[in-house]
Amino acid sequence: MTTPRLLAAAYAALAVLAFAPRLPWLFAAVCVAALVALGELWLRALAGEAMPAVTRIGLATASGLVSLPFLAITLHVTDILIRPRTVAIGLAVLVTVLGVVVLLRERASGAAIDPRLPRTLAAVAVPGLVTLVAGFLALQAYDRLPHPPEPGFTSLALNGWAAGIEGPVAIPARGVHVPVRVSSAGVPARTQPLRVRVGARLISGRPLAVAPDTTRSVDVFVPAPPGGCPQRIEISLGVTSTVFYGRGPGRC
Repeated sequence: MTTPRLLAAAYAALAVLAFAPRLPWLFAAVCVAALVALGELWLRALAGEAMPAVTRIGLATASGLVSLPFLAITLHVTDILIRPRTVAIGLAVLVTVLGVVVLLRERASGAAIDPRLPRTLAAVAVPGLVTLVAGFLALQAYDRLPHPPEPGFTSLALNGWAAGIEGPVAIPARGVHVPVRVSSAGVPARTQPLRVRVGARLISGRPLAVAPDTTRSVDVFVPAPPGGCPQRIEISLGVTSTVFYGRGPGRC
């Protein structure tokens, strides 16, 4: 394939990526084609010599893939949002620069590209495209199949200031109110026991109504542990629980 035709194919693929509707199968196939074309331009610009067609396709694919993180870093440094259209435009700029280098190099040296490359590229691309289409159709069919409902759950976690606890908490003699987050999804409304344990002792317990598919914050009173040594404090709701360590006033 001549360089002008390769450039035309690369620009056409990038135009599809930038302006075509977001069809997943089309986007993936065109993106692969654009990256292979870009990688071939890299090879022509940097190497130029002939090589086996299969080797060239592999190197072109790798070179095209490497261009994506390079472009993403460039967009980030220049404070440009990384979006499909900006990526396509950036790749078009890169294609233009490489195309100019390749055309100047070919004009100066008269180097020719292996004529077997288009046939080998087609031999690799056709099975890959068939695999891509078959995989896409299989995923679409799987999504339409009936699936069992996800199991419901009720969760309990430290909330608010307590979510940042990283070590034993100093609890004053008057005790402290600890906020906890109660979440429920996929289960009917129920009432579960909310308990507070300090060490092995059950300090308090009360029923707590848990509404379905909700998340709310509840304040739980935790008295000061006896003594100043850290003790395990467990707040539980039914079979779920959360734990932290606290110490009361006084010496350990």
